[in-house]
Amino acid sequence: MKKIIVNILCLATLGVFLLIMFQGKTHYFPQWELEGMTQDITKPKPNFDDLYHGKYQANLEEYLRNNFGFRDVMIRLHNQYLWDFYKKTYSDEVAIGKDNWLYFNFNVNEYYGKEMYRWVSKDDAVERFTREMSILNKLRNVLKSYDIEFMIFTSPDKADLYPQYLPESDFDTTTIHAYDFYREAFAECDFPYIDMNAWFKNVQDTLDYPAIPQASAHWVFPSVYAADSLFRFMANEKGVEMPQIKIGKKTGNSQETEHVIRDLEYGLNLMRPIKLSDFEYYEREVSVLADSNAMKMNAIFVGNSFFRAFNQYLPLDEIFNEVHYWFYNMTDFYGQHLQKSTPIGEVDRLYEIINSDYIVWFTDNAQMYKISYGFAEDALIKLCVSDSLWNAEVNRYADSLNISQWEATLMLHNNPELIKGLDTDNPTIRNTKAINEARNLYQSRHSSEAILYEYQVELMIEEIKSKPDLMEMIRQKAKDRNISVDEMIELDARWLVDHQND
Repeated sequence: MKKIIVNILCLATLGVFLLIMFQGKTHYFPQWELEGMTQDITKPKPNFDDLYHGKYQANLEEYLRNNFGFRDVMIRLHNQYLWDFYKKTYSDEVAIGKDNWLYFNFNVNEYYGKEMYRWVSKDDAVERFTREMSILNKLRNVLKSYDIEFMIFTSPDKADLYPQYLPESDFDTTTIHAYDFYREAFAECDFPYIDMNAWFKNVQDTLDYPAIPQASAHWVFPSVYAADSLFRFMANEKGVEMPQIKIGKKTGNSQETEHVIRDLEYGLNLMRPIKLSDFEYYEREVSVLADSNAMKMNAIFVGNSFFRAFNQYLPLDEIFNEVHYWFYNMTDFYGQHLQKSTPIGEVDRLYEIINSDYIVWFTDNAQMYKISYGFAEDALIKLCVSDSLWNAEVNRYADSLNISQWEATLMLHNNPELIKGLDTDNPTIRNTKAINEARNLYQSRHSSEAILYEYQVELMIEEIKSKPDLMEMIRQKAKDRNISVDEMIELDARWLVDHQND
């Protein structure tokens, strides 16, 4: 009997290994892919030199380790074992709090005062924050001279909203929090600033569910209330009337919202869902109201992933004329529903900045020490420093400090206040020629686009009038809205042209 059992176990083990080899070779069974970033590793080709030096063997081992059969399932099984027995995870980014609440590690570290010391000392941080605040003020003054509003927006921070569920840790009382520093600095210099973190802390108890869900890193539908406040603030700063958000009745969650509710949990790559508190998440219908006085402006939003909720829940194209989302100042998302993207290094940033009405920098308070992600420095240089002045300053510092031009370039990019003319509170130097060219190009492009657009609308109006069935529907819509038939025809024609162009 014992021999039979041993034989059965041996055969079963052999069968498992053969099945793994079969799956690794054929990928016959559907894969349950892991969440997060993955890197494709190609199978190395043998050659004598790589074999002799052991490079082929190492590359083959790396390939096999990442491509054996049922790898994703086995990783999930191992992760589930760690979670069930030890409440641990291999994820370097996720911190496990009380009652299965999940946080990003950097949010937890910032709350306890330990995140900043991973990068710089307290004295260095204060010096850096002070310099950055000076640059932000200078940029604001320069932009204001071109009638462009520059403002700061902070989204809610999960650790700050729900500290009662954080994992236990000691506070570092000697640290400095960027959020506290800048909040005081903004108040002192009357910098346009809207603090949604503080607002959500005050109203959290009045919401039906957490603004940032238990197993998520990002906010869900309550972000719309923040967007409404921000857009009203933007309109007030410029003294204009913008299209307004109208929030209606409850609706179910979209597929994207369902994913966001558990986006941190998915990063753990477990076999089964975590048991969460019994919150009922929902969305509401959102529409945009705009009368004849409402103005659709151009805006650039520079910041982290919290802006994606605005794009998810709001028809931004009905609120703004042009909107750009500069994600971490690394990628420009634009176009209908922000579906197009371009690396920021390939964008004509001066053109976009000088032809905007608003520029909004935003983040959550845990990442505020990264303020502007280099945007303010780059924008100040592009608006104020001509190519000839830039080259002269690079050469001057390279020669005087006996450093390479590359080192001098990097130094000036990091601290543009070293450039002659940018060392005053309100810089007077301007990159005038480039700015005029950028504005003239914008006017030229949009005047020709406007002519073409109006021609398309006229053609669409004629097409609508030629269709009796469509005209009957339009007469009914005009009656329901209490407007003339001609007005309704033009509204529908413009809507059709807009969506054809998209």
